[in-house]
Order: sequence, then structure tokens, then C-alpha cells
Amino acid sequence: MKNLAIKKTFIGTLTMLLFSIFTTAQEQEKYDQGFRLGIGINAGVPTDDPYDFNLGADARLQYDLSKKYSLTFTTGFSNMFVSGGDNDLGYIPAKAGFKAFVLKDQLYLMGEVGAAFAVTN
Repeated sequence: MKNLAIKKTFIGTLTMLLFSIFTTAQEQEKYDQGFRLGIGINAGVPTDDPYDFNLGADARLQYDLSKKYSLTFTTGFSNMFVSGGDNDLGYIPAKAGFKAFVLKDQLYLMGEVGAAFAVTN
């Protein structure tokens, strides 16, 4: 009986040793901190008369503080179109913001503050 117990212990120890040789730890993912540039098109429907719709393009410069947090700066050009003989309203937005991922890499919240500068009469 003692020999059988010793054999089982020896085989169990040998099996665990073999599995532990082939086990590797997860490598830590490297994250490149730096700048990112993005561009986009925006459209909207104004709620006040006399404007019909809004169309524009934006460029966003993002600086990643870490994998979860970033600082942003957004600018571009937007135009609010008016039907009839009135002039359209063109403006350049300038916004700074903060972006934070709240659900792993799948959902983020971002807030921005800024101003818009009219470029047409």
C-alpha cells in the first residue's frame, strides 16, 4: 500500500512539474503614449429659424495620457444653411476636452468646452 501511495505522489508531482514547464505568464501589453489625429463629418438640424440644416467637417487632435485617459482639441468648419436670399452662417468651432474609457475599451465618455467664431456676415 505504501508503494502505491508513493508511486501516485511521484506521478502527480511529475505531471504538475511537466505542466508548469509549459505554462507562461501573460505578457504586459505595451501602450504607446502620444498624439492621434482624427477627422470627421458632422451634420445637424437647427431648432431655430431661419436655418435649415448644418454641415461641417472636424479635425481632432488627441493626446493619450494613458490607455484610459486622453486630452482632446477639436476644430474645423461648419456652415448653417439658410433658404432664400439670406446669407449662410459659417463658423469655426474650437473645443478642448477630456476623454475617459469607462467600460474597458468599448465605451468612453468625453466632455468638451469651447467657442465658435463666425467667419461670414
